[in-house]
Amino acid sequence: MNDEAAKPQPVLTIAIAASAKADHASLRERLATAGMLNQPDIEVCVALLGDQDMDAPEDNLAVFRFSSRTPFFEQYAGIIQQTHSRYIALLDASCPPAQGWLPAVRKRMDDGTPVFFGPVNSGWPDKDSRNIGYLIEYAQFRAPIDPELPEYPGNNIAFQRELLRNVSLVGKGFQKTFFLRQAKEELGITPTACDDMPVTYLKQYARSYYLRRRYCHGRLYGASHSEVLGPRRFLYAAGILILPILRYSRILRASKRTPTLSRKVLRFSVSILVSECAWSLGECAGYIAGTPEDGIFLD
Repeated sequence: MNDEAAKPQPVLTIAIAASAKADHASLRERLATAGMLNQPDIEVCVALLGDQDMDAPEDNLAVFRFSSRTPFFEQYAGIIQQTHSRYIALLDASCPPAQGWLPAVRKRMDDGTPVFFGPVNSGWPDKDSRNIGYLIEYAQFRAPIDPELPEYPGNNIAFQRELLRNVSLVGKGFQKTFFLRQAKEELGITPTACDDMPVTYLKQYARSYYLRRRYCHGRLYGASHSEVLGPRRFLYAAGILILPILRYSRILRASKRTPTLSRKVLRFSVSILVSECAWSLGECAGYIAGTPEDGIFLD
């Protein structure tokens, strides 16, 4: 009998997308620390871009190679299409799972939970400027997660594969959490918040790279909404005049859950405002000119 044919399918595929700046050596160490390697019933699938490399001797750790400019959603799609597990988890190479993540996921899978997500905690010291990216994008997802939060983190979600038969994970105007909103609106499935399955934000922060990335993300957002808005998109484009302030105030409100977060936001207010100006310019361009061409920033 063929050993590969007799080998049971893993119950969980962990798809880990990567940016050009991802540290795969550190990722591998953290996967080992979190107890996710040499687990026969799960497969850990890590994206490598261009000439990136990663030592992957463990039986359940596989690498998937993509061109250097492949967006996150195409990396996820490529991995998902080549795997067959019952559950899928989407992670980011720069936001690795912490200890306790895998047992928490196993519990939800055993319970048959269809869609669930966990918190995103910063791994940087309070005064470290690398917190800027975290505060802008993930402060609202710091543990414990607010049960009234109307949004979900795109770098720490898990779901049953069979849901992909009814709702699309990728497509035109993709946003990572669009899938979760579809699951809620079309299937009546409310994603379950799980405070015991955190990931740790460890992304590096380079101002010029980050501002360009925020511009591209804002442009993708504007472009993905322009068809629905029709002629009203020009009115939304004019909103660029107040949008940076509105986005900053949203971040400030999200940080008020804990004094530590509030202090961080106030410390880095100027950088956060500059970043939100970059997003707003991109969103305006998206309403008028469509999607950005540089897919490398669409993570």
